Amino acid sequence: MIPMMESIRSACARGLTLAPVAALLLSVAILLLGNGLLGTLLIVRAGQEEFPSGAIGAMMSFYFAGFTIGALALPRVIVSVGHVRTFAGFAAIASMTALLHVVFVEPLGWVPLRMVTGFAYAGMILATESWLNAHALPSTRGQLLSMFGIVSMGSWALGQALLNIAPPADVTLFLIVSLLISAAVVPITLLPSHPPAEVRQEPVAFRDLLSVSPLATVGVFLGGLAMGGFWGMGPIFAQRIGLDTGGISAFMAAVLGGTLLLQWPLGWFSDRVSRSLIIAGAALASAIAAVGVAFAAEAPLPLLLAAGALFGGFGIPIYSLCVAVAIDDLPARRQLGTVRGLLLLNGIGSAAGPLIGGATMNLVGPGGLFFYSAALMIVLAFLAIVGKRSGRPSETKTIMCPSTPMITGALDAMIQNQGDDARR
Repeated sequence: MIPMMESIRSACARGLTLAPVAALLLSVAILLLGNGLLGTLLIVRAGQEEFPSGAIGAMMSFYFAGFTIGALALPRVIVSVGHVRTFAGFAAIASMTALLHVVFVEPLGWVPLRMVTGFAYAGMILATESWLNAHALPSTRGQLLSMFGIVSMGSWALGQALLNIAPPADVTLFLIVSLLISAAVVPITLLPSHPPAEVRQEPVAFRDLLSVSPLATVGVFLGGLAMGGFWGMGPIFAQRIGLDTGGISAFMAAVLGGTLLLQWPLGWFSDRVSRSLIIAGAALASAIAAVGVAFAAEAPLPLLLAAGALFGGFGIPIYSLCVAVAIDDLPARRQLGTVRGLLLLNGIGSAAGPLIGGATMNLVGPGGLFFYSAALMIVLAFLAIVGKRSGRPSETKTIMCPSTPMITGALDAMIQNQGDDARR
């Protein structure tokens, strides 16, 4: 009986960590495939329509504004109607909004549509991240969130390739975006999945985030400032240093490629040693790489791409690592409120990042964007080292499975029965 009990424990630790959220990850992949295409499509189409540069910038700012408002207002919706219905409802809104861009091809139409899109994506991301956190043990949370990051970045990168299917001036690509967002609802509604058990959620006041986790609170904000600056001004940096369209695409792809390579290893290590130590190391490495990008502006393209890959590979996963730090020691009822607050802070930083990064570029040249990001990452690394928590044990102290009403109850009962039989 003892070997059987051990096999159940092993299965719980390995396969069931991912099984309850496999359908969710598939939905996220399809969803962000469409979002990756839409973001690039709108910029290209706006250029073809000769939108003013200020209007294009406003589109980005209003997207993050909607995202920030959603992060503040939508946790109550998740508590009221559940994770699956929240995801499905906001996916429907995002799908309709994508088609409305074809109806109102003008700045005054697209700016509010981007705000609605940001609001909808905030709801879906809140639902998915809180869903993942509910299924994670402290010993696997970093890996699950890293997997979520890999799926997100990979899907976003693949979405760029879809831009070649049809001309941006045509309606075809907008239809594809709408179809993909709608298709994202299918896996979590029709495939076997296990939403987290209903847990009464306690609000976490914005002012209380620092007491919950100072490092996570500061980390998501500084990360938003740094990475938001890159997402908003990275293509402008590449353009100003003389790269053509192919070079700009290669540079952005290199940053995403570095993220895909390093997201999982960073999450894996953060489950085995102090997460704050991993955050400090990642922030410092990203800062060094950012300085390298700034100085490699006139170097051969492969050197610039390598520096960009390291910058994104170490910098972009910091958000997931900070969320894991904050959630580790919280009861389930406080997780959604905490994730909401962190998402809100990250959204504020992401909205301000392009403005500050752009101003820095105007003052010191194109490389100023990455000097600005490097300074933020150095501050974060210092704070992480100062507030370093004790190392995490390599093995979890509990045999509890992820928090699902169906799987956890059945396996816990089986383990308990096997233990009772062995004692008899």
